[in-house]
Amino acid sequence: QMMATKTWTTLHTGLIKTYLGSFALSILIILLMQTQN
Repeated sequence: QMMATKTWTTLHTGLIKTYLGSFALSILIILLMQTQN
């Protein structure tokens, strides 16, 4: 039981990091495109 919880937490953290990373990347690209105009 404890092992499963730990695995889920690690997986969940990884998903959040991936989501935040892609989100930040999108904002960065938008900002770069705006400065070019």
